[in-house]
Amino acid sequence: MMFVSRRNSSYGSRKTLISLRDAADLAGGVHPRTIRRWVDGGLLDGFQVGPRLIKVDRDQVLALVRPLSQTGGVA
Repeated sequence: MMFVSRRNSSYGSRKTLISLRDAADLAGGVHPRTIRRWVDGGLLDGFQVGPRLIKVDRDQVLALVRPLSQTGGVA
């Protein structure tokens, strides 16, 4: 079962919502199914914008994708 946030975007800051395919490209070419798994796992908030259409916040995707040098490298 997929977790989808139903928060009203009029509260707080405006979000730039992008498709799962665009998020996958932005995340370095992962598969859109990976983005869906990240939503299911709670790494990203999913926003239902239609009966079947799910979008994610562009800034959240960018926050997940960062160079290893910022995280201290691989342990």
